Amino acid sequence: MILRNAPVRHCRHTMASPISRSILRRMSTQVTTKTEATPEVKEWTTSQTASAPPKIVSAARKKQRIVQDGILSLRTNSAHEHKGSTWTTPHKNSNSATPATPAQQYREWQRIQANTRSLGSKLVKRYIPTELVNNPPGPEDITLELLLASQTHIGHKTSLWNPANSRYIYGVRQGVHMISLETTAAHLRRAARVVEEVAYKAGLILFVGNRKGQMEIVTQAAEMAGACHLFTKWTPGGITNRDVILKMAGTKVVDHKDVELPGFENYRGSARPLMPDLVVCLNPLENYTLLYECGLKSIPTIGVIDTNVDPSWVTYTIPANDDSLRAMAVVGGVLGRAGQRGYQRRMADAKKDKSTWQNPPDIVQHMSREKKVAIAERKNVMGQMQHNLEGFNEEEQKILREQFYGEEPEAADSDLVKVMAEAASVDVNPTVSGSTSDSRLTSIEEELSGLKAAAEAIEAETHSATKPTEPAPASSEQPIISEVVVEAQVEAQPAELSPDSRLASIEEQLSSLKAVAEAIEAEAQSATKPTESAPASSEEPVVSQVVVEAQVETQPAESTSDSRLTSIEEQLSGLKDAAEAIEADIKSGKQ
Repeated sequence: MILRNAPVRHCRHTMASPISRSILRRMSTQVTTKTEATPEVKEWTTSQTASAPPKIVSAARKKQRIVQDGILSLRTNSAHEHKGSTWTTPHKNSNSATPATPAQQYREWQRIQANTRSLGSKLVKRYIPTELVNNPPGPEDITLELLLASQTHIGHKTSLWNPANSRYIYGVRQGVHMISLETTAAHLRRAARVVEEVAYKAGLILFVGNRKGQMEIVTQAAEMAGACHLFTKWTPGGITNRDVILKMAGTKVVDHKDVELPGFENYRGSARPLMPDLVVCLNPLENYTLLYECGLKSIPTIGVIDTNVDPSWVTYTIPANDDSLRAMAVVGGVLGRAGQRGYQRRMADAKKDKSTWQNPPDIVQHMSREKKVAIAERKNVMGQMQHNLEGFNEEEQKILREQFYGEEPEAADSDLVKVMAEAASVDVNPTVSGSTSDSRLTSIEEELSGLKAAAEAIEAETHSATKPTEPAPASSEQPIISEVVVEAQVEAQPAELSPDSRLASIEEQLSSLKAVAEAIEAEAQSATKPTESAPASSEEPVVSQVVVEAQVETQPAESTSDSRLTSIEEQLSGLKDAAEAIEADIKSGKQ
């Protein structure tokens, strides 16, 4: 039965034919709606509240509400407890006419803040690429936040690292080495101090960065520090072979205020090209030749060392990311600010006429050579002036010499003799000085005796020469000459006389000898005039000149014995020359 009724029960609707449309219309009901022009609105007589769905409150919200209710229960009627003036402005709630309590005001403020939190704008410091170039940070502005934001901590893959940089690496993240920010900050501050001191000592600094985008960084840093920059490829040999590579480069000599000095044209023509005192390189991988030449010439270098660079290439390392322009802008700006500070310190000292550096050895040698050449030229010009101009006496020459050479006027001979005599009288032993003066007096007396004999011989020759021509005048003048010769005889002075008395007698004898010489000169002229007029006229100036040189100068009483002896010896030599000249004149007259 079950099998018989099963297909009937399950397949009845499936196997039945579909219902026709007419039958469907009869089974359904057609409804038409009518629209009214002005529908009537009925007002509710009583206020109706719309039913809202139930709110689901979390457990934390329930706990917060319980705490707030407890706080409010403790502050019940708090507005009536204050007898004096309230400390807040009275506010009225929207639901009540009484002023709100401070707790209610705070809750209202919190509600307003929560509703308006998403409104308005926020001040956020954003990265501007040109800001680090136009207004770079200084050494005091170095912070870990700035270095982290500048991506200085990102290195290269672990497979590209240099083991010598292990001391600078903080760790590994996703297969990339991370550089320690503390190490970067410390090394950057040290490099900034080096740049500042080199700029303070007026050293020549070279900023090098020849990667794409580093031109503005190195030019701005060099401009601030008053240094040089390089943003193109380095020419090999610019340091080791600078005489050939930089032979057309100009050089100028400045003072401590950086003002060019005139007068060094010869030095600029022969000076060697300059070498930098410090090199700052932002990309050492592309400038190995430059760093190698700096090492050969012992030039200190500062370089940015990434995890794949050998730190032994530079003198002062700065571990940082050399592939980030933002990181390079921070490094270049800090070093440029440091150089600017050193330059400002040097200019402040220059205003006080204080120099922070010394002249190079080649400048010192050039200045010494030029000074010697200038002195030689001045002497040559002065000598030509003295030869070309005539009529200058000794005083004028001394004045010219003093003004031209800056020499002090020389002391007179008499002053020198006095000074030497005073020094001898003070320092020398009296016994030694006495023995010296006695020996000099003895020699002078011997010379006087010789002069006496020469005068007698000259007198005899003159008498024999004048006797045949003029007998009468000769007989009349003979007693006079003999009388003068007798007066000029030298008497031996006793040893017990003092040196002053002996000097006085010698001076008297010299004066008498002078008179004898003058008389003999007159006789010689009268004897040679009628026979040889021409030779007499030619030889007369010679004899007179000798006699003038033999004039005896009277010594002052206050002069010392040494000076008097010196003058007597000079006069004796003059008398000897006069006697020889007179004798030669007489012989020529006889001929």
